[in-house]
Amino acid sequence: MSVTKAEIEAASKRRVVFAHQSVGENILDGVRGLAKQQGVTLNIVEGRSANGGGPGIFHFKVGENGDPSGKINDYVKTLGGTPFGQADVALVKLCYVDFNGQSDATALAKSYASSIKKLQETYPATRFVAVTAPLTAIPAGPKAWVKKMIGRQSSDLTDNAKRKEFNDHLRREFDNKHLLDIAKLEAETAVTDDGQPVEAMRQALTDDGGHLNDEGQRLIGAAFIKIVAQ
Repeated sequence: MSVTKAEIEAASKRRVVFAHQSVGENILDGVRGLAKQQGVTLNIVEGRSANGGGPGIFHFKVGENGDPSGKINDYVKTLGGTPFGQADVALVKLCYVDFNGQSDATALAKSYASSIKKLQETYPATRFVAVTAPLTAIPAGPKAWVKKMIGRQSSDLTDNAKRKEFNDHLRREFDNKHLLDIAKLEAETAVTDDGQPVEAMRQALTDDGGHLNDEGQRLIGAAFIKIVAQ
């Protein structure tokens, strides 16, 4: 995915709120790199307020990893109580570590979608964008082979299945103007032991199985710029 200088310039004129954790930092690194490459200055500021009233990407660490409901509540509370001014676009991203085999992904997706829609009703001038949960890569090599031989499915397959359940719900609830589909951009297809297709992260986009490497940062950073620029 490529992004034009005009799109980056359009994004630079928006007031954006972005709530996230570590993969969000990866995405912003990609945004910074693409802006620098095109010679566009982007105001990217970390904090829970936006002073001065000018445009920029104002981002903050939302909640705690492993507590997705807490992240949603923190986002709603922060957007409702902090003077970000009149934000043009607002996004909150959960993390891959917020999902495991015991997650009730559908209930979480319904809570997430409902919160986004209520914020949209409360602040109609702001475009609230939902974000799919990022994926993890499926391990390869000797350990993965041994697990397969003894009939044990990789936990990454199980966890990614939960992420897909969450993401598919968001895809049904939000149109392209209101959804940043990180998982779709990251994905290749893997298959569980019972033959079900699951989205997994392409190995080319990560060095540790979950966080974005330089290639992944450019890909998702470009998608972030494009949806902000709309």
